[in-house]
Amino acid sequence: MSSSMKSEDVKHEDPANFERAIVSTGYGKFNYLLLLAVLPASFSSIFSSSSMSYVLPSAECDLGLTMFDKGLLNSMAFAGMICTAFFWGCMADIFGRRKIMFYGYLVTGLLSLATSFSHTSWLLIVCKFFDGVIISGPYAALMSYLAEIHGETHRSRSYMWLGVFFSLGNISLPCVAWLVIPQKWDFTLLNGTIEISSWRVFLAICSLPEFLACIALFAFPESPRFLILKGRHSEALDVFKKIYSFNTGKDPDTYPIKSLEDEYYVKSSGERDLRDKLHTCWKRIKPLFFPPSVFKLILISMIQLGATTGSNSLRLWMPQLFAMIESYKNNLLKDDKHALGLQPSFCYMLGQEKSHHNSTRYVNETMDKVACVPPHLNSRVFINSIVIAVTSVIGYTLAGSLITIVGKKKLMAICFIVAAACCGSLYWAEDTNGILGLSSVFVAMSSIGGAAVVNVVVDNFPTCLRTMAVSITMMMGRIGAVMGNLLFPVLFDLSCLGPFIMIGSASLISALLVAILPRKHNDVPKDTV
Repeated sequence: MSSSMKSEDVKHEDPANFERAIVSTGYGKFNYLLLLAVLPASFSSIFSSSSMSYVLPSAECDLGLTMFDKGLLNSMAFAGMICTAFFWGCMADIFGRRKIMFYGYLVTGLLSLATSFSHTSWLLIVCKFFDGVIISGPYAALMSYLAEIHGETHRSRSYMWLGVFFSLGNISLPCVAWLVIPQKWDFTLLNGTIEISSWRVFLAICSLPEFLACIALFAFPESPRFLILKGRHSEALDVFKKIYSFNTGKDPDTYPIKSLEDEYYVKSSGERDLRDKLHTCWKRIKPLFFPPSVFKLILISMIQLGATTGSNSLRLWMPQLFAMIESYKNNLLKDDKHALGLQPSFCYMLGQEKSHHNSTRYVNETMDKVACVPPHLNSRVFINSIVIAVTSVIGYTLAGSLITIVGKKKLMAICFIVAAACCGSLYWAEDTNGILGLSSVFVAMSSIGGAAVVNVVVDNFPTCLRTMAVSITMMMGRIGAVMGNLLFPVLFDLSCLGPFIMIGSASLISALLVAILPRKHNDVPKDTV
């Protein structure tokens, strides 16, 4: 008995690796509170990239927005994310996860608040661009933090909850817009210097999750994994003790691990060290940019590009299009002799509303009038957006089960083909419910297809190249979102059919590229790869 106790003591006195140290802290109150703190952080990512789509119809008159301005505003957050995709990863590795999350969410919150006071379109565009630049940092740090604060057993569960929170964010955003934007708030501050309207209040509310995330995550310690990699073992051990004490209610000194193993020590000084580090990094990812990996990387990146060109274009433009349809029904339908006794098609309604809007703007400019009538915003516009968000969540839930039954490639191909068919059908759709149904299915199918790309990356690249491959494909996805939102108004001005040809073609090309994807490189189970 005594000998076994001695051996147990020796075992605990031996230096522990990260996995054993984090498992010894248990799973409890600390982890639940972290999930609670992650909720506003995940909401902030959704609000940052999607809030403008609900503001555009209301802000049109206040800021004199053209259709292209609206496309810029929809795409600026994604453009900012592209510019700093790799920069923030390096910053998080140098300064730590906690600092990047705290200052990142704080600055993003201030930028989001600044957008609500923007009095010109260019100022709003600049604010949204820098909002996208900054939000990438805390988001990347949060992804790393979640992985480094959980053991292997609970890591996947934490990311599952993150997916649930993103879904809740997508649903709650149109709900908040519905509550705030239709209100007839119109008042001034500072002797008329600042005009406040409902859409500005909505943008100010959208900054709240970022401030809440900043405060909540500041209460948590630095990632112990980061501290170990920096050689700061005593600090890492203190973090483990705090987590252990919080989860178990016991004294921190009773934590069974007394010392930690040496892992890769990151040097941060000296020109030679930095050059060696960059050289080592390049040696690791170099195979990704040479055959055969480079061909697979290009192929998968093009699939992601097509998927997000479609899903993020139509999803972000639907509130504006629904507002135009409601305006046509309320203002033009009763006097439209061409549509008398008939149910006008989707594109006919959009075309008539666009022509009426352009003629009104022309008359106002030539007669030096300032009258501007924004698109009609009733509850139907926001309910439709909520339905689209809920449909996407249901689609993701079903896809989780179907991907194991049908297979990744088949599921992706089916999703993109169905999405292309829905997009093509929209041109001839007449009933509003039919338009909503087709839009919902399209957004759900293209989003599922795009999300499955990460699984394809896992199948086609070895462990050492996966992180970089995922980063590149995600960046291509954001480029697709920017391209789609900028091309949408340009093509729409030429013909209503133009944007739907672009989006449908992008989905079809993605389906064709999926068909020529190589099979999984081996049949070894994923866990052993």
